[in-house]
Amino acid sequence: MIDARSICHQIQDSAIIFDLHAHPSLKLSIMRRIFTLNQKAAPRFDPFSMRTDFSKLRAGGISALNSVIYAPEKGLLDDCGLLRLLRFSLPIYKEIASQQYFNLTLKMLDEIEKMVNEAIDPKTGKPFAKMAHTVLELNEILSLGGKGPIAYVHCVEGAHSIELDLQKLETLFERGVAYLTLAHFYDNGVAPPVFPFPETMQKLGCFGGRRDLTKDLSELGVKVVERMIELGMLIDVTHCTPTARKHIYDVVGDRAPLLATHVGTAEINPSPYNLQDWEVRTIAETGGIIGVIFMNYWLAPYHRLRGLDFVSQTLQHFRQLAGEDHVGFGSDFDGFTDPPDDLKDASEMKFLIQRLVVDGYSRTQIEKLLGLNAWRVLRDGWGKTG
Repeated sequence: MIDARSICHQIQDSAIIFDLHAHPSLKLSIMRRIFTLNQKAAPRFDPFSMRTDFSKLRAGGISALNSVIYAPEKGLLDDCGLLRLLRFSLPIYKEIASQQYFNLTLKMLDEIEKMVNEAIDPKTGKPFAKMAHTVLELNEILSLGGKGPIAYVHCVEGAHSIELDLQKLETLFERGVAYLTLAHFYDNGVAPPVFPFPETMQKLGCFGGRRDLTKDLSELGVKVVERMIELGMLIDVTHCTPTARKHIYDVVGDRAPLLATHVGTAEINPSPYNLQDWEVRTIAETGGIIGVIFMNYWLAPYHRLRGLDFVSQTLQHFRQLAGEDHVGFGSDFDGFTDPPDDLKDASEMKFLIQRLVVDGYSRTQIEKLLGLNAWRVLRDGWGKTG
């Protein structure tokens, strides 16, 4: 008889583990972190922590991650005077804040590519990672399993990056961007956001504003969605208002798989950021996927430090609604978030695997949740194949 620990080891050694949403580029572009070093990852909120360096990704068995580019929005400085001090404490931030969003996005794409292309494992002499600009390239990397490099896929968070210009959207697609998260922190003329900041951040006059949840997808937003469907660029509804999300579902219908890459469930934590049950079913009907975020504030209805229980509960709720083929995870690691203390960085994926085994999932079900579902959605919906 094979015991649970052996099963966990076998799964971590052989499974495709695919993170739908992580932000290594923020730590690279803003803080100049070196990914080949094994760096600190604090259990509590710490914007200087590095949760997705190569050693942590390897230790966690990560096969692929959607490397999400976020060009910091200038509204952050208006919302929090303390952040303006970064202009003096972090010279790179002054450089970032002075650039146009689209140019900054391209620069961050270039920087993450350069880092990936140049990073060699000194122990083996082989590349740590490799960029996948197309589905064909992604399939080639993942076909090697644990013996191959980690696949990095470009994604972009916030339609402010396209600056109200459909041609810039097409440029991002041609650069190999698999999905665009339409909304983020501030209204961008495409999709309006829900209020994004945890109450714990609303101190010293920072981030105390509100968002209008009745605001809808703009006319340009409808054109952006339509063009993304035509291109084969995946649509991520995370951060959109409930009103805008409903409009996106109506516009897309069954023409493309939809994503909600890093969310919780409103059934457990009734925040408008989280998905209602009918939305989970709708996304599944498109052939899409819902990724569970690793952040207690969105998972749990009350403050707590250890959050693996709520990750497990949220996964189970989504699976019951959407079926086992439409659920995954989007950690949001290195997005200046506060992950659970018991799942604080990529190296600790083994604890999630252990929990899923103990919760009674079959090996097949676990492998789907860990990465096969995410891989399938990119194969089905990312249109640039060559």
